[in-house]
Amino acid sequence: MRARRTRRKAARSARRDARAAAAPRRGPVDNRLRALVLLLVLFGLVMVYSASSALSQEHFDGSSTVYFVSQLSKALVGLVLMFVLARIDYRIWAKLAKPMLWASAGLLIALIAPLPERFSPEINGASRWLAVPGFTFQPIELAKLALIVWLAATIVKKDARIDEPWDGVAPLMVPPLLMAGMTILQPDFKGALTLLLLTFAMLWLGGVRVKYLVRMVAAAVPVGILVMVIEPYRMERIRAFFDRGEDMQGISYQINQSLISLGSGGWLGVGLGSSKQKFQFLPMAHTDFIVSIVGEELGLLGTLLLLGAFLYLGALGYRVARRAPDGFGFLLASGITTMVLLSALLNMGVATASLPTTGLPLPFISYGGTALIVQLAAMGMLMSVSRDAVSVPRRRMGFARGLFGRRAWGDAA
Repeated sequence: MRARRTRRKAARSARRDARAAAAPRRGPVDNRLRALVLLLVLFGLVMVYSASSALSQEHFDGSSTVYFVSQLSKALVGLVLMFVLARIDYRIWAKLAKPMLWASAGLLIALIAPLPERFSPEINGASRWLAVPGFTFQPIELAKLALIVWLAATIVKKDARIDEPWDGVAPLMVPPLLMAGMTILQPDFKGALTLLLLTFAMLWLGGVRVKYLVRMVAAAVPVGILVMVIEPYRMERIRAFFDRGEDMQGISYQINQSLISLGSGGWLGVGLGSSKQKFQFLPMAHTDFIVSIVGEELGLLGTLLLLGAFLYLGALGYRVARRAPDGFGFLLASGITTMVLLSALLNMGVATASLPTTGLPLPFISYGGTALIVQLAAMGMLMSVSRDAVSVPRRRMGFARGLFGRRAWGDAA
């Protein structure tokens, strides 16, 4: 009996040793990535206070810190989540990909369901928020991250079949199209467009042939035009984009005030906290157009440094992806980096009148709790991938044609 017990203990010990040997040896988080994210969050808090102080004083009995304190609390939650997720093996998200996708889809369905207004408040003519006691959040932000995780996990499972139009590409397009359709009904055109752009980016990174992507874009263009035409305000924004003098006090007012704000800053700005446009001249100064306040207070130099910070973040994120030890890590890191870069470039494009006006927050900088928490959670996942990065990138055997080779992962040569 004692000998049997001893053998069982030895067998259990051997199994534990085998699991420990098979487990990946995790290294430290990429310090540059962590430091840059922290600097962006800190800068965002400073700019939220500067851009929102006047609005806060007007709406909250002279207190200038209400929006700042709210953003600070969300930043703390997001940072805690980031550090926790950075310590969790990113491979667990591959197993949770489907539950995450269906949960986010359920939240999007709730937005178009006939819920009482206290659970789904209508703000600026759209139902994009869900309210629970003490907290209001935007499901679209969760949907972006869930879609990236699901696409990364599913593309890896399909492997070589990803390049087959009906068995590979077509099934992958069903959830994104359904989620985009539900987002359009809120209505939220830019949210639906962001989901589709992320999907196309993930498919390209996953190895889908460019000709298939071009065909899908060609099929989507007429649908996109129809969606814009049936909502008159969208066409008005397009007209305002091409002719900013058409309605200076109406549809063109916001973008013209944004350009005035940027132009007022000159090369070095009027000084931190000295913006005049934030005094109710520029709508949404602390949210969608916060980069205009950055330009006014810190000048062209400050705006370019901010743009450079996002580009450097993109370089670090894609470097983590390039050094990921497996396909899921590559696609997860690439998708998260693309999500942040895409949001930043679209936001700056709108603020500088390079793109038609639409509401999209600047990652880590704009006021908004849901976006900030989800973005920091995504950064935690990216940092987790960086902990398993190989010191010398493996020779890739496919995926992401034109950037990483035909395929983005494979066995070491």
